[in-house]
Amino acid sequence: MQEIAEQCRVFASDDLVADLSNLLTQYPQQAVFLLADEGSFAACADILKSIPHFDACRTIVIAQGDDNKNIDTVARVWQFLSDNGATRKSVLVNLGGGMPCDLGGFCASTFKRGIDFVNIPTTILAQVDASLGGKTGFNLGSLKNEIGVFSVAKAVVISPVFLKTLNHENFLSGFAEMLKHGLIADADYYNRLIAFDTFEPDYDKLHGLVCESIKIKNRVVEADPKENGLRKALNFGHTFGHAFETLQMRRHTPILHGYAVAYGMMCELIMSRNLRNLDPHFCEQACVDMSLLYGPLQVSEDDIDELVELMHHDKKNDGRGINFSLIPQAGQVEVNIVVERSEIEKALRDFLVINFS
Repeated sequence: MQEIAEQCRVFASDDLVADLSNLLTQYPQQAVFLLADEGSFAACADILKSIPHFDACRTIVIAQGDDNKNIDTVARVWQFLSDNGATRKSVLVNLGGGMPCDLGGFCASTFKRGIDFVNIPTTILAQVDASLGGKTGFNLGSLKNEIGVFSVAKAVVISPVFLKTLNHENFLSGFAEMLKHGLIADADYYNRLIAFDTFEPDYDKLHGLVCESIKIKNRVVEADPKENGLRKALNFGHTFGHAFETLQMRRHTPILHGYAVAYGMMCELIMSRNLRNLDPHFCEQACVDMSLLYGPLQVSEDDIDELVELMHHDKKNDGRGINFSLIPQAGQVEVNIVVERSEIEKALRDFLVINFS
């Protein structure tokens, strides 16, 4: 098992069963608990059977979907740990995409004032973003990740075995976060991603690209673990994106997180062109590329007021207004940019033209 990101404690595994078994030998078998969502548990059942530390009586399977990332699920996990004898020396292994890794990390970080947790991300989105960097939490109603704490996993184990299990939509959802890493930190990496065949992927090449994304995020987190400044760069696309995601959740027509981020990046590319002199030709081509990958979002001008109101809840805001991270050019980013409502509305209207063209 090779460590690829020290700050985020990320390890690339060529033999998941052997590496995970070795990692868990530091805990008594009765101290190891497993949390997974229904889809991940079903897909990985055969692999889990090969790991002696996992026992059915210490396994909790939660419902899939971001609408289950709530206080009721958190309470259920806490109760399960308590009822089954978890102590401060226990470890919670979180298996799945971003939702179980976020929620499981929060549960572990708060149970008995904190127990160890290990993340085994099974989606690209979780491998390059949600499972690493120390952010844990859950949604408050329709507000994304409104409650949470910073707490770094004991280890994040990345295995390429899961990449082939993803359907095209979940593949693209994670791919959006990789595109974000290129746009904020490495223009050459972004160009290689845009050239990558997402319909017939080369999985060996994909694993290498995933590891590059992890290293980019690790560098940012290492420089700013608690998101006081530079780490806000990782929120590029997320101010608009979370608003889109919440709006669709309220309508009971949820979209995958990465799709919301892709639409959000299109808006923030437009805003970067308008406010930070991002090259117009690059902006247009990047928006076209993302539009071809992710298709249209069902929003209209009638939704603008609600979207702006949702952006006021973004955690990056500091009381002065709605805060964005924008890019003056690919591979560079500026943070803490407070933007007037008129500019936000202008970016949304320009996005709608591209969205339905």
